[in-house]
Amino acid sequence: MVTKTRESTPETESTTSSGRSKVGILIVDDDATKRFALRTILAPLDEDVVEASSGADALRQLLRHEFAVVLLDVTALDQAETDMGRGYTLGAVDFVFAPVVPSIMRAKVSVFVELYRAQQELRRYRTQLETLVEERTIALTAINRELEAFSYSVSHDLRAPLTSFDALSKTLLEEHGGKLDKRALEQLRKMREVSERMASVFDGLQMLFRLTSGEIRREQVDVSALAAEIVQELRAANRKRKVVVEIAPAITVNGDRRLVHILLSNLLNNAWKFTSAKPAARIWIGQEAVEGESRVFVKDDGVGLDMIDSHRLFGAFQRLHSQSEFAGAGIGLATARRIVNRHGGRIWAEGAVGEGATFYFVL
Repeated sequence: MVTKTRESTPETESTTSSGRSKVGILIVDDDATKRFALRTILAPLDEDVVEASSGADALRQLLRHEFAVVLLDVTALDQAETDMGRGYTLGAVDFVFAPVVPSIMRAKVSVFVELYRAQQELRRYRTQLETLVEERTIALTAINRELEAFSYSVSHDLRAPLTSFDALSKTLLEEHGGKLDKRALEQLRKMREVSERMASVFDGLQMLFRLTSGEIRREQVDVSALAAEIVQELRAANRKRKVVVEIAPAITVNGDRRLVHILLSNLLNNAWKFTSAKPAARIWIGQEAVEGESRVFVKDDGVGLDMIDSHRLFGAFQRLHSQSEFAGAGIGLATARRIVNRHGGRIWAEGAVGEGATFYFVL
């Protein structure tokens, strides 16, 4: 007796007493008495049992229906071990020798029936998952198109009038500033500050949009060298600041060089800004291994942060300080998180008010 499992999806026209869909069991034997005996033995399983009296009949049944188990009579084995080995090679899963013990037969068949059901359930979940992924992909594609359209609008329709307004206010200050009274001059300067802040917001938005698309090209990136370049630029733009920056040697990550540069630039700019109230500030860039995980960190001894507000740090336009304290559009850390997410990594911060902050990231 041979039992054989099939991998196709079964037909589900009937259900068992427990409410589950019945699966097919095919009995192949040219002896009607044996077929009846096997059907009687398998009756307690409450499945769809189909009989075939010959190989040709069995083939016709297999072409019409799906079966979890095929019971095939292979009597008169003169060389049992040799023929069993050949049977396994041809696809048999198990053998039951006559005389058949009903309980053993039912137990073996029920095992294959449950395995079959489990396979069908896994296929159903896989199909659902594939459908869900396809739907999400379509939705994300549509969202990206909308973001691209909005980005274009920001770049052209919104940014152009703002640029004109900024240029006009600058001209007024340069050419007619001496003719204006103190109050008018101050208002004009505030108008310029607002337009510059709006321009900064638009630039940040465009940066976020650009980071949602494009291919990630990973390579070994020398973070120490990038940090040195960025610090040099910060010093050139803020010659009056006295900041001690310590960069650990040989810091490397595997990531997109362009995006890693933007990530590091945002974190260093953040540290530079929030240490501006200190006459002699310090910033550290390093790398450490914790539980087999390599982490890069940017640490400062600035104003620090309240960990209660840490969940707001990486949101777009989320500010923990007023514009009068520390200027900015609230885009830098949101950009940093977007870059890390695109690499499949994570970023977080630790610190305390008045004791500085440390930003960690793993790519």
